[in-house]
Amino acid sequence: MINIKEEFIMLKAEIVKQQKNYQNSLSNIMSLIVWPIIIFFQTFYTYKSFDLYFLKRFGIENQTDLLIFLITGTLVYNCYWSMVQSAFLLTFERQNGTLEAVFITPTSLTNFLLGRALGGILTNIGMFLSFIIILFVIVGTVSVELICSCLLSLVVIIISSAIWGAFINSLFLTSRDSNYLFTICDEPMRILSGTSIPVSAFPVIGRIVSFIFPSTYCLYMVRGIFFKEHVSPNIWAGFIMVLSCLVIITIIISKEAYKRNKVTGKLFVY
Repeated sequence: MINIKEEFIMLKAEIVKQQKNYQNSLSNIMSLIVWPIIIFFQTFYTYKSFDLYFLKRFGIENQTDLLIFLITGTLVYNCYWSMVQSAFLLTFERQNGTLEAVFITPTSLTNFLLGRALGGILTNIGMFLSFIIILFVIVGTVSVELICSCLLSLVVIIISSAIWGAFINSLFLTSRDSNYLFTICDEPMRILSGTSIPVSAFPVIGRIVSFIFPSTYCLYMVRGIFFKEHVSPNIWAGFIMVLSCLVIITIIISKEAYKRNKVTGKLFVY
């Protein structure tokens, strides 16, 4: 029987552990703040090298629209990236022999993975607020409705990126070398979800693949707020369906990894 109090304590403990051990390092700050800013300016000035007239068919009418488009893309992708960084750290935990904690924890394995993903929640919130303030300055208007919409989008981004992060973490439990899985899942998401290139600019197959990633739906919602566009109910329906599938897949993968390591694992699992 699931003890909700114990599950919550476990979730909180894992979040605190991730925050203290990994989220306060200089390398983490560099990867989450400095490099995205460099990439943002690189993308922005690449677009400025060409006539923005050709971007009008994608709803980007002027330089302000382009800034909003790129900043929202950087914001959402960085939030997802901060949630999945913990998957990379499983490599070090294998070397230190602490990966066993994943399999011997008395609480739900899925809950443990979710806690690892949520380790970047404080970094996420701080980064979100910083980007939103910049967007408010660019848009030149602030209202109660806009602030409430931004807070709602923050909740949506945190929940969806945490589920995505738990999914990536579960993949890293299946093999000694799962780095290639992260590359397969992360790089296509960065390219196809619309962070710096409009989804409608891709061929049909690219657009179909883009809707596999929850970040695509998040970007539609966040950009809808600042471009004052209505978000289609189909986007919300697809978003909920993708998240539900990710939760189910994460549970299945984590359980299978647990069963396999009970049979084939040794004292130090890997």
